[in-house]
Amino acid sequence: MDNRLLNRPVSKLFSGIVSDAEDLVQLQFSLFKAELKEEMRAAKQAAIASFIGAGILAIAVFLLCFAAVYLLNFLVPDLALWACFAIVGGVLAVIGGIAFAVGMQRFSEVTPVADETVEELKENVRWLTKPN
Repeated sequence: MDNRLLNRPVSKLFSGIVSDAEDLVQLQFSLFKAELKEEMRAAKQAAIASFIGAGILAIAVFLLCFAAVYLLNFLVPDLALWACFAIVGGVLAVIGGIAFAVGMQRFSEVTPVADETVEELKENVRWLTKPN
């Protein structure tokens, strides 16, 4: 066994252990912050993609709605114009709902808190408060 460890007072050994534990907690907090920042970046990208998709969808619905209505009215002349608007509007609402659901699914996959790091931090705090 190393004589240097035997010659050190217990208080110095204990303070070294406490110092190492503090360093560990500090590193885990840094890891937690980095993971949280990454999750927030992913959430921001999901939000941007969803809003861009929704905006493009709105423009497409506006432009294509009239063309589709008049095309349907041209193909089925016995169908009233209001019915053509209702049919085309219903189809586009279903497509828009699917796009919205995809965006919400992406949001549900984002976890704002890094679960593993939080659990490790809790365990270290328990260990520091009750070192039994």
